[in-house]
Amino acid sequence: MEKKLSLNFLWHMHQPYYRDDLSGEIVMPWVFLHAIKDYYDMPWYLEKFPNIKATFNLVPSLLVQLSAYEDINVNDKFLKTLRLRVDELSKKNRSYIIEYLFFSNEHNMIKPFARYYELFLKKGRDFTDSELLDLQTLFILSWCGNYLRESEDVVKRLIKKGRGFSQEDKIELLNALSAFIKKVIPYYKKLLQKGQIEISTTPFNHPISPLLFDIENANIANPNTPLPKYSGTFKEDAILQIDSAIEYYEKLFGKKPQGFWPAEGSVSYEFLEVLSKRDIKWACSDQEVLYKSGHFVKEDIYKNNTLHFKDKTINLFFRDRELSDLIGFSYSGWDEKSAVLDLVSRLKEIYDKSSQSCSVNIILDGENAWEHYANNAKGFFESLYEELDKCEWIKTDFFGKVAEDDTIASNNLHELLPGSWINGNFDIWIGHREKNSAWEMLFETKADFEKKQMQLDDKTLKKIKNEFLIAQSSDWFWWYGDDHHTELATTFDALFRRHLMNIYTLMGEKIPENIRQAIVEVNTTKDSFIKLSKNRITAKLDGKITHFYEWLGCGVASLKHELSSMSMHDFIISKIYFGCDKTHCFIALIGDFEEFFENGEIEVEFSSGTKVVLPIKKELNSHKLGISYITDEIMEIKMEKLLIKDGGVSFKLFKEGKLKQLLPLYSKIEFDCLKEIRKNWYI
Repeated sequence: MEKKLSLNFLWHMHQPYYRDDLSGEIVMPWVFLHAIKDYYDMPWYLEKFPNIKATFNLVPSLLVQLSAYEDINVNDKFLKTLRLRVDELSKKNRSYIIEYLFFSNEHNMIKPFARYYELFLKKGRDFTDSELLDLQTLFILSWCGNYLRESEDVVKRLIKKGRGFSQEDKIELLNALSAFIKKVIPYYKKLLQKGQIEISTTPFNHPISPLLFDIENANIANPNTPLPKYSGTFKEDAILQIDSAIEYYEKLFGKKPQGFWPAEGSVSYEFLEVLSKRDIKWACSDQEVLYKSGHFVKEDIYKNNTLHFKDKTINLFFRDRELSDLIGFSYSGWDEKSAVLDLVSRLKEIYDKSSQSCSVNIILDGENAWEHYANNAKGFFESLYEELDKCEWIKTDFFGKVAEDDTIASNNLHELLPGSWINGNFDIWIGHREKNSAWEMLFETKADFEKKQMQLDDKTLKKIKNEFLIAQSSDWFWWYGDDHHTELATTFDALFRRHLMNIYTLMGEKIPENIRQAIVEVNTTKDSFIKLSKNRITAKLDGKITHFYEWLGCGVASLKHELSSMSMHDFIISKIYFGCDKTHCFIALIGDFEEFFENGEIEVEFSSGTKVVLPIKKELNSHKLGISYITDEIMEIKMEKLLIKDGGVSFKLFKEGKLKQLLPLYSKIEFDCLKEIRKNWYI
């Protein structure tokens, strides 16, 4: 039999649980927005190619929220405010709604609407009533996916209208979208019954399950991770998250799930054994987890891996990080056909190197990457699926079926170290002061609950248990610390603590003062815009963020934070990434260099007084002092450590000899990473 490459897509659909169940209010609107943009479009792109199969991972806590939006009167803070007449908005509501109305991708979602871009460019946020009404309507239209733009009459008509929207237009649009959301879950059921998609699930509220089973797993994955002060375990909750997900899936789809994508690809031996005892056939994680468990040959991720327990087994699939991250983080900046041909050529290379049939797993977020693609990635997916349809040596398939294919090489595993999809550890969710504070609050709340639980009735106990499960979601810990930035960090913080406050309210107890206080720090000192390096950085000089991990853990100088009291509109460069490995320092200047090619330059000044001028060009350049650099989407610079030593570096941006920006404005980038990484780095 001729060998084949089984290509297994898994598109992970998930959003945090934004509802405060005690008040019933949904605090942030992202489930609604992704529902009209991504949750229908992604399977719709696929259905046009009947021979192409894919797995969609639907998180139960997402599905619960999605169902809530089928009600036109859903208690969503943003939508309720949006429905009000603009001339009736209070100053507070006006400010609140405007904050959200520019949360659209500038290039792919705002610019295509001339009126929206016009309002985007307006300095300040002092809009007239008619401008605000246009802005509200255009924000929603910018989030409408391609299915809606091609099939929904109201959407088509309002896009054509372009400006001058009325209150009636806005309400008609919102009503149509509420009706549309009722089609989303039935659409998945339809494709599931047709056999074109498989649906997997995740523990109910998307927790980092290995940390719930045993928080010491964080130190097994990375011995240098600082653990929170704690006592106790959430193992019972971890098992309940699994069982609740299975029960919900079975109720919704009429059968048990066959597979799990654990939240954040986070696995441990004990967690997977619990899945196997519930007859879950397969689960997925990242290739790094397999490597850290003693399998250092990349070809092993293309085999059928089986993890053995005392009485059971489970099939494990490990994501090809490079291919998955190319789709998630890189191809959005490519020409669509070139990106597809590049992906297929990489698959062909894997196929050609394999002596027998192999299995390649592309697993990634199914909703957040597409706003960075033109036209919500429709062209990319149509080109991709069309090309795959033509490749006789590729067969897209489901994980469960691939596990039964004995033409693919097999691999038996008897142990597996805990880890996640990011660096094979849990440092994104534990270890930072803010993250550990959140864990400590969880344990503190549990300890107080255990003292009181015997006095509570079953109805109250059920509500409290639900609040605990929601508070264990990975998302809260993702946004704590300095790994990721969001302008809504304080909102995420408040919502996490709200779930803990709800537990005390349900117990009839006074809420502890520390839980009332924000975890997120707002540092107003002059140096607050600098974040030091945590990991060694070795950047590929290509003028792009090549992949998700390239600058992960780097130092960041956020010029927007440095200039928080000033407008950034006239500034070109908004951030500086910096880091180093054993021999070199790396710098990335993040900004739009389009107007600076051939007539712009960066002057680098070292603490020693040495100055170097680097003309801004797209090709790779070298300087005699040991500096290499290239500019494309960003400017990446590599320099020998000896140039910096223990000093700092600053930059000036010139165009046609005129100074356009001084960065940083008040200081230099100090490469403390030369010392700091020694205590943060791990093997």
